[in-house]
Amino acid sequence: MWKRSICLVGVLLVGLSLSVLGDGTGEGSFARDGIGARALSLGGAFCAIADDASAGFWNPAGIGYLTGYHVGGMYVVGGRFSDPDIKFQDLSLSAKPVQTGSFSALGLGITWVNAHISGIPFTGDDGGTFDDDQSLFLVSVSWPFQGEGDWTIAIGANLKYYRHSLLDGVGSGLGFDVGLLLKGMLDDIPISVGIVSTDTLETTVHWQGTTHNPDNYVPWIAKAGIMTLLLDGKLLLAGDIDFSLSPVHSEAPRYSYLDRAHLGIEVSPVGQLAVRGGVIIWRDGTRRLSAGLGIAPWEGLIIDYAYMRSEYGLGNTHILSAEFEILSPRE
Repeated sequence: MWKRSICLVGVLLVGLSLSVLGDGTGEGSFARDGIGARALSLGGAFCAIADDASAGFWNPAGIGYLTGYHVGGMYVVGGRFSDPDIKFQDLSLSAKPVQTGSFSALGLGITWVNAHISGIPFTGDDGGTFDDDQSLFLVSVSWPFQGEGDWTIAIGANLKYYRHSLLDGVGSGLGFDVGLLLKGMLDDIPISVGIVSTDTLETTVHWQGTTHNPDNYVPWIAKAGIMTLLLDGKLLLAGDIDFSLSPVHSEAPRYSYLDRAHLGIEVSPVGQLAVRGGVIIWRDGTRRLSAGLGIAPWEGLIIDYAYMRSEYGLGNTHILSAEFEILSPRE
């Protein structure tokens, strides 16, 4: 246990020191794995699904397919990596309240993602501890369009704001995502395809209150995914690919270590229960397994659980999510 804690602190300190002391691309890593117990139990294969309150994070185009109001949130039980000092949570709201009129198709969303690490020990003779707090705020908009036959397509975008507080320094920056979600039928089999550009052209996070006040960058990552439903909707199969694009603000090589594949499966033997599993596979062969459950005890409420193994041996993560859906009366 002590060895695990020491390794975890070491990883955190290295990452934090890189963020504060000089220019780099380590920003935003706290949110890179995603949010929501359902999506995480599917190994993060969610950009072609994006059908719950977390849709704005995974693919803003997905909000255009929702109806009514969706309010959801996530909480990591016992802390990330089983460390109670590492909090990770989110709150999301999506709205498509008007069903008729000029803006009937418009979908809107707001998402807040937060990671907080407390009690990080200082090095040196003075001792003591400090905290690290990172937040991501997203405002999402989406509009679907009718295509040929049974096919529809939605486009969406996120305006995002990063804020990172560490010691006396504060980093902040604005960025944006763009997404596309195509849905239709192929030989009577439901298919959806998602494409997302996250932190397009790299998001710059500028620091103030530090010695050097560096600029850090959130890597520009392109995502593509596909999802299908089989067995009358009782079996869902999904797969995503992440591809890191070349840096815009430096001559550094492409961050190929961020390339990875996501695979997920969901089985729903009855309408109120879903069983899930997933895996993330990095370019170097590293894998992270996940699993989870979803229950709908009554109409308008969904509770999801996810279990994620740590590929670094730092402790596993248990996640709970809840979502409330309120349908709007048609006007």
